[in-house]
Amino acid sequence: MLSVVILVLFFAGLLFAAVHDLATMTIPNWVSIAFAAVFPVAALATGMNLPQIGYHYLAGLIGLVICIGLFSFGVFGGGDAKLLPAVLIWMGPSGWMQYVYGIALFGGLLALLFIIARRFVPHTAIPGVLKRSVVEGPGIPYAVAIGLGAIWAMPKSPVLESLISAISSGH
Repeated sequence: MLSVVILVLFFAGLLFAAVHDLATMTIPNWVSIAFAAVFPVAALATGMNLPQIGYHYLAGLIGLVICIGLFSFGVFGGGDAKLLPAVLIWMGPSGWMQYVYGIALFGGLLALLFIIARRFVPHTAIPGVLKRSVVEGPGIPYAVAIGLGAIWAMPKSPVLESLISAISSGH
């Protein structure tokens, strides 16, 4: 049962961040804090030991340093620079490459979609909730790509894979 609750919260956090970013071009800090704070519960529930948990946080810390650099150069927004490493904690050392690849893949597709929408779709045809991100621009709501990248990398995350296996086996 705990595995289901943790996975539902994980997906709900990704979905909330993506929808909030689409609507407002912001990601609340509490979302990133929640991802970082809930991880040890999930990790301990899957039998991960403390050194392994530490390596996952180290991966997140390295990601945070890189994302702060990207933020300082204007590549990322502040919310993106916090959300990406918070979710990276869940991917850990074994899933970071798949995660970053997924973010890049979906981020590129998202950017292309936004370029097309901003150029060819009349502003009056854009639904109200999307006006901030599509019409006003110029940024991209990157929480969408971060969430899709996380889903893409789930099989490489020991914690998420273990939670899914526990649910599949009925534990």
